[in-house]
Amino acid sequence: MPVAPTYPGVYIEEIPSGVHTITGVSTSITAFVGYTMRGTVNDPVHIFSFADFERAFGGLDAASPLSHCVKHFFQNGGTEGYVVRVAQGALAATVSLRNATTGVLDIAAASAGTWGNNLQIDVDYDTSNPSSLFNLRVTEYVERNGRMVPGRVETFRNLSLNSFDPNYAVAAVNGQSQLVTLTRAAALAFAGNGKSTSGVLTLADVAVTPGYRVAYSLNGSGPFEAVVAAPSPPGGTLASALAAIAGDITAAITAKSPPGVTGAVVGGNRLEFTAVTDAANPPERSSIQFFDASSNSVVGQLKLGLARGGTEADAAAAFRPLPTGTTGTAVSPFAPAATGSLTMDVMKGSGGAIASGIVLPIWGAPTARPIPASLDEVVADINTALTELTPTQPYLAGASAQRIGNTIRVLPGPTDPNISFQFTVGATATSLGLDAGTARNIGHYAPGVGVTAMAQVLGTVGNNGMPPLASDLIGNEAAKTGLYALENVDLFNMLVMPDATAGSGLMNVLTEAIAYCTRRRAFMIIDAPETIGTFAQAQTWMGATASPLRSRNSALYFPRIREPDPTKNGAVGTFAAAGALAGLYARTDAERGVWKAPAGTSATIVGATGLSYTLTDRENGTLNPLGLNALRTFPVIGTVSWGARTGRGADALADEYKYVPVRRLALFLEESLYRGTQWVVFEPNDEPLWSQVRLNLGAFMHTLYAQGAFQGRTPREAYFVKCDKETTTPNDVDLGRVNIVVGFAPLKPAEFVIIQIQQIVPALQT
Repeated sequence: MPVAPTYPGVYIEEIPSGVHTITGVSTSITAFVGYTMRGTVNDPVHIFSFADFERAFGGLDAASPLSHCVKHFFQNGGTEGYVVRVAQGALAATVSLRNATTGVLDIAAASAGTWGNNLQIDVDYDTSNPSSLFNLRVTEYVERNGRMVPGRVETFRNLSLNSFDPNYAVAAVNGQSQLVTLTRAAALAFAGNGKSTSGVLTLADVAVTPGYRVAYSLNGSGPFEAVVAAPSPPGGTLASALAAIAGDITAAITAKSPPGVTGAVVGGNRLEFTAVTDAANPPERSSIQFFDASSNSVVGQLKLGLARGGTEADAAAAFRPLPTGTTGTAVSPFAPAATGSLTMDVMKGSGGAIASGIVLPIWGAPTARPIPASLDEVVADINTALTELTPTQPYLAGASAQRIGNTIRVLPGPTDPNISFQFTVGATATSLGLDAGTARNIGHYAPGVGVTAMAQVLGTVGNNGMPPLASDLIGNEAAKTGLYALENVDLFNMLVMPDATAGSGLMNVLTEAIAYCTRRRAFMIIDAPETIGTFAQAQTWMGATASPLRSRNSALYFPRIREPDPTKNGAVGTFAAAGALAGLYARTDAERGVWKAPAGTSATIVGATGLSYTLTDRENGTLNPLGLNALRTFPVIGTVSWGARTGRGADALADEYKYVPVRRLALFLEESLYRGTQWVVFEPNDEPLWSQVRLNLGAFMHTLYAQGAFQGRTPREAYFVKCDKETTTPNDVDLGRVNIVVGFAPLKPAEFVIIQIQQIVPALQT
C-alpha cells in the first residue's frame, strides 16, 4: 500500500507485479455412477485407491458392473475418482435400543445394504462414571471360510444421552463411525434430576471445621467453589450431623449458583444432593458433581464425588440403553460357599428358552478349582467353565464373563446375536447377583435381525436394493440424486456409467449424461451395449441407433474385455471396458500429457486376457470411419486401445474435434483458464488489465508449448492470446465485458501411417 512519508529517511514500498499464475487442472479425475452392494446412496465419495472403494462400497460384486470398472480403473493407472451409488429400493438395517421401559436410541447402519444385518452392538457401563455414562461397541461380522468372524470393530467410551454433554453419544458416534449412525428418540422426557451421593460416612467423617470449601459443577456449568461458613454442631448423632452439613452445603451452593441444590440424608449414613433446574437450565442438563476445592476442601472427607467413593448420576442416566449380556446386581460383601455352580437357560429374543437347565460348575466339586477369594477369581472361573462346556453346549461358544465394578456381566458369543443367558435362582446365582429375579439378560443388539428380549424392538432389515432403473441413474437435478449427485463435486474430468450399457432401453441415460458432461467440461467413455456382440451388430448400431451419442464430449468403444472374475472363482467373464479405458487415459496423461492419444501399442489394458469379439483389420477399418473405437489383441503386445476418435469422429461429419486428445486438450484449457481468470472479475476494464491477462495466459500457454502440447516450430505458430481494444470494444467496456481470445494449434494423432516403397531400377548401360 502507498507509504505516507512523515520523517526524513528511506521508505520501502512493495508494488504488485500483476502476475496471477494459472495452474492447469487435473485431467483424469473420473466419476463412476451406478449400482454397488453397499455405501451411501446418491452421495459422491472421493476415492484414491480400490482399497478406498472396498471400505466405502464393499468391493467387487457380481451384480455390480461398476465395482469391476473401478477395479480396472486403478489397475490401469487411475489415481483419483468419485463414486456415486445408485440403487433401487435400498434400505439400511436399523434397530431401536431401549432402557427398561421405552426406546431411547435408534441405530442405523451407515449405508443401505444387507451388510448392516451383520452388525452387532454391545452396551456396557464400565465407564469413568458407571452411574451416568455408557460404552458402545459396534462389530461388523464378515464371512471367512464359511464362518462369520469379527471384522471392523469400533468402540466409543464414556457416552452420554445428554445433548449438552461434550461426549453426547449422537455427536460422538456420528462424527467418527464408519459403521453406524445414531438418532436419539425424540420423545425422551427428562423428568428426573441429577444427584450426587456420598460414600458411607461415620461420625468421625463429619467432624468438619468452619469455613470449609466445596468445588462443584452444577447443571453443566462450572466448576465453582463455595465457602461453607457455618460448622456442623459438635457431637450429637450421625444423623443430626449429616442433616446439618446437608443444610449448610445446600445453602452455600444455592447462594453461589442459583437455582442451586437440595440436600438430604439417605440410608442414615450418606449425603445426597439433587440439582434444581429452572427455565435457564433444562431438565436434560440436570447434574451435580463434586471436586476437591483449591484449599480447605471437605469433599474428600465427606466422600463426595467419583474420586472419593461417591456416585453421581445426571438426568440423562435414566435413558441409557440397557447393557448387553447378563448383568448382575452389586456383590457386597463377597462370601462364597464351598461349592459354586450356576444353572442357566439360553433365551432367544422374546421367544423364551431354547436350551434349559445347563449346569455351569464354577468352583469346588466336581471341578478341581479352589474357592475364589475375589470377584476377579470368580470371573476367571466362569470363563474357564464356559470354555469347558462349549464342546457340548454350542450356544456357549465365544461367551465370556467380565467384572464391572462390583458387578459381574456374562456376554454371549457372536454365533447368534439374538440369544441371551438367564441364570435360575440358586445360592450361587443369588450371591453373585445373577439370578433371574434381579439380573437383566439382554442379547447383542443386532440391526435388521429382530427382537431381543427386553431391550430391542423390531428393526429394519437391510436391503441392497435392485439395480437402478433409467430414472434412478438420471436422478433429479434439484434433489442432486443419480447422475446429478455430481453437482456436489467441484471437478471431474471423465464419466463412466457401466449400468447404462448393461442392457437395452437406456439410451436416454447416456444422452442425458453426455449433455451433463458437456455442461461440466467433462468427457464420457461409453462401451457399446452388452447386447452388441458381433461386428455386424456393431456396424448396424453405429448406423442410426448410436446417433444421439455422437458428441465431442464422448468416445465409443467396442468390444468388451474379458478377464478372470474373482466373484466367480476365477471363471473368465466379460466386462465393460470403460473403467479400464479411464485408467488408460489417466496413465497416458501422467506419462505423456493429455494431448497424447490414449491408443496404440503402448496403450495396453492391464488385466485383460482377451476380448468378447476379435476384430479383423478389415472390420476395424469399417468401424473406425464410423467413429467407433476398436479394442484389439495383438500377439506379444496384448489387448490395446486401437482408436482415438470422439463421438463426432465419423469421417462423414468432418468435425474439428474428431480426435479424443484434441477434445480433451481443449477441455483442459477451458477449465484451467476458467478457474485461472477468476481474478479478472471486477477489475478496471482497460489496457493495464488486458496487459496482465495477456501476460498470465501467455505464460500458461507457453509452458504447455514447451511441454510439447501444441504443434508449431515457434510459439507464434503454436498459440496466441489476444486481449486488447480490438477484442474488447468501447461498447463491450460499457457492458462490463472483457473478451479474451485464445487459439492453439493441436497435435493430431498419426492415425494412418503410409509407407511408400519403390524398387530401384539399375540404369541400363549402353
